[in-house]
Amino acid sequence: MKWIKRALMAVALVLVLFVALLIFLLATFDPNAYKDRISTAVQEQTGRELTISGDIGLSIFPRLALALGETTLANGEGFPDDHFARIREVDVAVAMLPLLRRELQVERVRLEGLDLNLARDARGRSNWDDLLKDVDAPEVSAETPPSESDALPSALRGLDIAGIEVIDARVRWRDAQAGTDLVVDPFNLTLGRLRLGQETPLELTFQTRLGEPALTAVTDLSALLYLDVANQRYGLRRLTATLDARGETLPAPILARLEGDLWADLRNDTATLERLTVTAFDTQLTGLMKVESLTDEPRVHGELRSGRINPRQLMQALGMEEPETANPDVLKNAALDLGFVMQGERLDLSQLMVTLDETTLTGRATVSGFATPAINLSLQVDRINLDHYLPPAEDRPAPGAGQVPAPRDGWPEETIDLPLALLRPLNLSGDLGIGRLVVGNLHLSDVVLELRARDGQVELRPFRAALYDGRVEGALGLDARGEIPRFQARSNLQGVRMGNLLQDLTGEAPMVTGTANLRLDLNSRGDSVKALIAGLNGDGDLRFADGAVKGINVAQIIRDAEGRLRGRAVEPADEPVQTDFTELTGSFRINNGVVDNQDLQASSPLLRVRGRGTVDLNRERLDYRLDTGLVATLEGQGGRSLDDLRNVNLPITIRGTFSEPRFGLDLAGVVSGRLDQERERLEQQVQERVEEKVQPLIDQQRDRVQQEADRIRDQLGDRLLDRLR
Repeated sequence: MKWIKRALMAVALVLVLFVALLIFLLATFDPNAYKDRISTAVQEQTGRELTISGDIGLSIFPRLALALGETTLANGEGFPDDHFARIREVDVAVAMLPLLRRELQVERVRLEGLDLNLARDARGRSNWDDLLKDVDAPEVSAETPPSESDALPSALRGLDIAGIEVIDARVRWRDAQAGTDLVVDPFNLTLGRLRLGQETPLELTFQTRLGEPALTAVTDLSALLYLDVANQRYGLRRLTATLDARGETLPAPILARLEGDLWADLRNDTATLERLTVTAFDTQLTGLMKVESLTDEPRVHGELRSGRINPRQLMQALGMEEPETANPDVLKNAALDLGFVMQGERLDLSQLMVTLDETTLTGRATVSGFATPAINLSLQVDRINLDHYLPPAEDRPAPGAGQVPAPRDGWPEETIDLPLALLRPLNLSGDLGIGRLVVGNLHLSDVVLELRARDGQVELRPFRAALYDGRVEGALGLDARGEIPRFQARSNLQGVRMGNLLQDLTGEAPMVTGTANLRLDLNSRGDSVKALIAGLNGDGDLRFADGAVKGINVAQIIRDAEGRLRGRAVEPADEPVQTDFTELTGSFRINNGVVDNQDLQASSPLLRVRGRGTVDLNRERLDYRLDTGLVATLEGQGGRSLDDLRNVNLPITIRGTFSEPRFGLDLAGVVSGRLDQERERLEQQVQERVEEKVQPLIDQQRDRVQQEADRIRDQLGDRLLDRLR
């Protein structure tokens, strides 16, 4: 047992000598004497000057502690700031005994007053390039992934840091190429006890300032930090971040809050943001995100959905002027639900659902190339009334007694402001289906349209819809490549109740009723209503069945003219001012705003009408002629019979302005022509009768026949006039 006692005494002696040696070294060693040597070494390695203005404190037992006072590292050559980095104080302490067991147990890490200037000049050179020029990245073989022991040094397996503090740090980033001047000041970080594979609380606050345009943002972040270096898994659980951003470019201060769990799995090259909640402007978004292929071309996919959104309140919070709408109760309820995938220059929105007031939109969208995006849409809308979202109609006071509204002085010449600069680069392809649509007070259903926009040309082709018991098909086009836009419109209406359509469109009694088939092919060029009317060209044809033309009663016009010719008072009319027809057809051409029609035909049990003439849209004037023939009595329209004019051509002229058209009928000329025709017929009958007599009697009765012929002619003329009366 004596050898044991001797051994213990030897060990005790060694320990005493070791402690005595440590005490001697601490008492005699001055680390500040090595400042110049440290600065020289840094100068030789980096070419930059290192200035240690503060004291260097060093202790070895029971902990290895280093305290460094104010220290400055000079900036790279050619950069304006005096220093690259400056620290006011650094304090690091490591437990000594665990270090002897090859375990790293850090009792404290404290960094105060860090001032870091990062910069890139106009040539793209950074002020840290020279510090990294001699650092060679270790080569990693793709075929032999590192083992757990290689990935994590043994000294770090037992990493234990009691806490980390970064106080009053400042980082500035200036980029001469991008014109960016960004300052993060102050930056404060507090980290609790850090152990690998265990969670530790993290608190982070920093303020960001952007020079031009001026922007300031304050960020506060708290989370539970998780580090698993061996498995390359890192996380921020129960993450909560708040943002308060204000600046010239922002429409209003932004107060936002983000919550969720953020995980990065570097072994599988993925990252996820779970239980995501974003709140801003009284609006909340929830969802999740996952990023794959972190080290290659990241692929981001996830889901987002919102709670109830009040668009009007949101616009007010953003400092935007809310639009004045015809229906003040719209833009008060909205919601969003979508799935998305983004990789490289492509964004896919799937499971898209947008609710706005009483409208629900579903579908998908794709955006390719964010600099000059190509957009593809496929959307379905259940129902929408666009009139509710248009500006309200101007309030026009009703004219008082005896007042007549002032006539409009031509077509408006004000320029129509179209966003041509936005339309020219637009690359859009989409299809849209609408169950029920109200626009311009027109009611459509089963709407199908395809929209194409590229190189300044916008086309809505085809366009199909159910319209007032009929169908409409057509296409619209806009050419925005030039300074003055060009327009094209083609439509084909089949079986449409035109009276109902015009009633809803104008809000007034329609001029034409009936079931309509109408074809139009129009084009124009201009940037005002007046210019568009003047440049209107095209053609079309129409066919109406079982309808009426309002504003003109052909039968009444004929009766009034006949009465004036007879010298009788005009009979008051209590029937509608309209002309009924069973069919009305015609075609027309438009040349620079002048409509030319030469083949109008209308028929009814009463009338046969042929029309020709022009309608000058520029001057808003009419010059039209209707050749009307009576094929039945007028009593069907409530008037006295005019059988004497049956099968006689009755020319009706329509002239004047749109607001004050003038209708005329030259019935005196018609009667005079009819009398001449009757006289010629009677003379022919007399001549034939005379020729039947024998020649001797002809000579004897010539004078008598002549007298008789004169008498018969006068008698027939009086009889015809009596019948017309």
